[in-house]
Amino acid sequence: MKKLIAGILIFIGLFFLLGFVVNMSEEGATVTLADWIALLLLVGTPLAGGGLLLKSHYGHNRKLRQHAQKTVYQKQEREILRLAQQKGGRLTIPEIAVDTSMSTAEAEEFMQGLAAKGYVDMQVTDSGVIVYEFYDLIHKNSSLSD
Repeated sequence: MKKLIAGILIFIGLFFLLGFVVNMSEEGATVTLADWIALLLLVGTPLAGGGLLLKSHYGHNRKLRQHAQKTVYQKQEREILRLAQQKGGRLTIPEIAVDTSMSTAEAEEFMQGLAAKGYVDMQVTDSGVIVYEFYDLIHKNSSLSD
């Protein structure tokens, strides 16, 4: 609805601008201060209103997308942390892909992000498998078993 109203306002502003230009193109036409004020009000107001409505509409959509992305990230984070807790603090990408809603590419990107932030450490086994270790969970599990 905002886009429709914005379009109508912009159309009205452009219509008045066209009328002003046609009027000024006549021979002997002079532009007075009243003409400039009328131009500002009749053209500027609808154009500004339409522009602000469009900005509001697209800004709101951007905020909704950002919120949805944040919600997905938080869900994935909880899934991985629960899985890491179940697996003793050590995870591989295939384990994450099998036990969560993430693909292997998403899991790898997510875990690399956690490693970059210092939440996990990447270890390579003798067979070449990358294992992500959650130090806090490993330490917690080993202290509980002592």
